Formats: sequence, C-alpha cells, structure tokens
Amino acid sequence: MDLKKVIEGYEKASNNELYEALIFLKQRFDSDKQRIVEISHQIDAIEKDYNKLYNEYKNRVKGNG
Repeated sequence: MDLKKVIEGYEKASNNELYEALIFLKQRFDSDKQRIVEISHQIDAIEKDYNKLYNEYKNRVKGNG
C-alpha cells in the first residue's frame, strides 16, 4: 500500500486500501500520542528538579548577599 497515493486519491481507493491506511494511521497516532505523553512527564520532572535547585541557589545567594 502506498499511503500517500491512498490519501491523495482516497475517493478512488479500494475498501482494502482505505482499511489498511486507517489501521496504519491509527497505530501511528496512538504511538505518537504515547510518546508525547511520556515526553510531557519527563519535561515536568525536569522542571520540578530545576525549580528545586534554582530555589535553593537563590536562597543561598540571598543569604550571603
């Protein structure tokens, strides 16, 4: 199956071609969505660690200045 051809010519694609394209796109969507969720969790954890360290640094500098 040539996904690009099916998408561009979907009106003339066979039912089987449409079905295969749908299955592929659904799997790709689900996979990409899962990766985005995982990356979002990683970014949140990084931000939390950064803020914790930055606040400690600010408190130390403020106390010495």
